[in-house]
Amino acid sequence: MKFIGTTTKYKVNKEKMQMAVSVGMIVLISSVSIVTVKALIEAQDRIDKQKSDAQFVSLINETSAPSSEVTEMTKDTSISASLEGTENVIETEGTGNTDITTGTEGTSGEGTSATTTATEPPATTTETFTETKVIKFVYASSELNVRSGPGTSYDIVKTIDKGSGIDVIGVTDNGWYHTYNGNYVSKDLCQEEPVKVATPTPIPVQTTASQTQSATQATQPPTMPSPADNQPIEGMTYYGSCKITFYGPQPRGDGTYSTSTATGTTCCEGVTCAADWSIFPAGTVIYIPNDPLGGDGYYTVEDKGSGVKGSHIDIYADLGESYSTTSGEVYIVN
Repeated sequence: MKFIGTTTKYKVNKEKMQMAVSVGMIVLISSVSIVTVKALIEAQDRIDKQKSDAQFVSLINETSAPSSEVTEMTKDTSISASLEGTENVIETEGTGNTDITTGTEGTSGEGTSATTTATEPPATTTETFTETKVIKFVYASSELNVRSGPGTSYDIVKTIDKGSGIDVIGVTDNGWYHTYNGNYVSKDLCQEEPVKVATPTPIPVQTTASQTQSATQATQPPTMPSPADNQPIEGMTYYGSCKITFYGPQPRGDGTYSTSTATGTTCCEGVTCAADWSIFPAGTVIYIPNDPLGGDGYYTVEDKGSGVKGSHIDIYADLGESYSTTSGEVYIVN
C-alpha cells in the first residue's frame, strides 16, 4: 500500500513539473516572437525611410535650378531630414508648380518649416508716405480730381471745379493735400490765393450817342439825398441805418464749399444778401447808397442766417472774410 501511495504522489509531481515547463516554453516562445516581429517592423521602417529619402533627393534634383547653391541646400535638407526624422510632404498642383515643404522638429517640440517653391509670384510693392498736420484753406487752380488716397493710382471720388475752396488738414511728403473729409487732392493743382474764374468777354454792339446816354442814365443809381435831408426817394421807402456784414461760400462736410441760398438760388456777388425775413421778406430788393462793394447798391434778399437779426444786412461776397463790418443807410425798393 505504501508503494502505491508513493507512486501516485510521484505521478502528480511529474505532471506539475511538465505543466510548469510547458508554460515556461510558451512564455519564452511569445517573448521571442514579439522581439522578432518588432525587429522586422523596425527593419521595414528603415527600408521605407531610405526609399523615401532616395525619392526626395531624386525629385529635388529634377525640379530645382541647376546651380551649385541650390543643389547643396537640397542635399543638406535631405541629410537633415534623414537624421532628425523629418516628414517630407510633396504636393503637385494642377498648374505644374511644385511646393516642397520640410518640417523639422526643434528642441522645443514645435516644428519649423523651410519651403522651396519652384515658381513664385512677383513681389508687390506698397507705396509709403508720411503726412504732416497742416490746417489751411486752398483753392483748386483748375478742374481737380478728388482721390481716395495720395496718388494717381487711387480711385477718383469726384471732380471739383476750378476755384472751389478746399479745407486742408494735412500734407504728405509726396505732394498731396489731405482734405477735411479724408480724401486727397494734388498740391500742385491748388493755390492759397482765390482763383478768379474768367467770364466771357461781351461782344461790342454798335450804338448811337443817344442810346449810349440812355443806357448810362439807366445804370446809374439815383442821386441820393443825405440822411440829414430826410427826403424820400421816388419808388423807395427809407428804412434807416443798418449794420452791414459780409459772408462768403459756406463750408460743406466734404471739404468743399456751398454757394446755395435759403431760397434755392446761387449766391452772386453784388446781388445776393441775407436779412431777417421778419423785417425784409425773401425777395425784397433793397438799395444801399455808397455800395461797400463798389457796385450799384441794389441787393435782393435771397438768404438768411441765425446770426442775422433785426437791422442787419449780410452781403454775399466771394471773399467775404476780407471785408470789415460797417453800417449804411438802407432803402426798400417798392
